[in-house]
Amino acid sequence: MSQANVRSLDAMRAFRVNLLEFADVANDVAASLQQQTLTFLDWLEHDRPNFWKQYMLRSFDVIAQARSDLERCKMRSAGDHRPTCYEEKLALEAAKQRLQMAQEKVEAAARWCSFVRHEIDEFDGRRGGLQRYIEADFAKTIAMLERMILAIEAYAEIEAAAEESVPPPVSNP
Repeated sequence: MSQANVRSLDAMRAFRVNLLEFADVANDVAASLQQQTLTFLDWLEHDRPNFWKQYMLRSFDVIAQARSDLERCKMRSAGDHRPTCYEEKLALEAAKQRLQMAQEKVEAAARWCSFVRHEIDEFDGRRGGLQRYIEADFAKTIAMLERMILAIEAYAEIEAAAEESVPPPVSNP
């Protein structure tokens, strides 16, 4: 039979309380992590593609305006002098580059969505395992600790009762 070397029931009770507090905090953290990953995924799947698609539409408008400005500039001529329209050409090129960047961002967002969704699924599997451990195994551990505390308290009561029932030694004069 094994022996317990329990020095303080109060320490065991405090440990049990700390375990319960830890389980609450761990559950809150796991729920918070899940919410943060879902928020990020929503941002990546909906907000970013919509933002870059709107940016593309605005870029088409800017390109149209830049082309119009360039054509107007080319039509302005004074006699034999034709303007270079350098600024208008630069503006058109910059607008085309912004459109190309927006198209690349839409494609990148789609690629990242697939990758991030896979990573979040992996993470959720691990987080779910931790949450199941906290909810099931932790509860078993706390219940076992409670049974130990009750058993030790009962044992201590038996020991105290046994000490009270033993008569004190009689001294001979």
